[in-house]
Amino acid sequence: MNYKKLGKIIGISLVIVIIAAVLGFSIAFYDVMGFNDKESQTLNPDGAVVGNAMVVYDPGITGTAKKVADSIAKDLQAKGYRVELAGISSSKADNISDYSVIVVGGPIYDGNASSSVNEYLKNLKISQNTSLGVFASGMDPDSAKDNVTLLKEAAPLPENSDLQIKAVMKVVNGNIDNNAINNFVNKLLQ
Repeated sequence: MNYKKLGKIIGISLVIVIIAAVLGFSIAFYDVMGFNDKESQTLNPDGAVVGNAMVVYDPGITGTAKKVADSIAKDLQAKGYRVELAGISSSKADNISDYSVIVVGGPIYDGNASSSVNEYLKNLKISQNTSLGVFASGMDPDSAKDNVTLLKEAAPLPENSDLQIKAVMKVVNGNIDNNAINNFVNKLLQ
């Protein structure tokens, strides 16, 4: 038996196991970060208030999802909505009864919405008159082009869910397109 060859195989295997463990820990750690975002702020329109909107976000690792949520909130504000921009773990995110528009979003990790977004959507109970939109941020540009795949990634609702998602979008590689944000909001408000 060649001990040198066996040593190389064991060494390479050990390195692979360590890398896999570090990656797995990193994904789990960063996924938990969304549960710690307790910030919220209210954005008031310049003119008359036409409605109330809630934008709930999990900021994710890079903060891109928070930037997307902020862009969506500002677009809604420009259209006359009083907007509550709330981290997914904030107390404001739990009280949705006064809102005619609700937007929920966060990062996609390995083809799946963050666990905080999954949990929030799973427990979300809204009236039939409430417009619901979902957004995601991630690296895979292909899912952004296909609404069926995007809905499965960004809003994996249980089969028995009553939620009707009116608009869905994904920001890829942190490239926030204001036209895409505007189209998303317009679709949500139709």
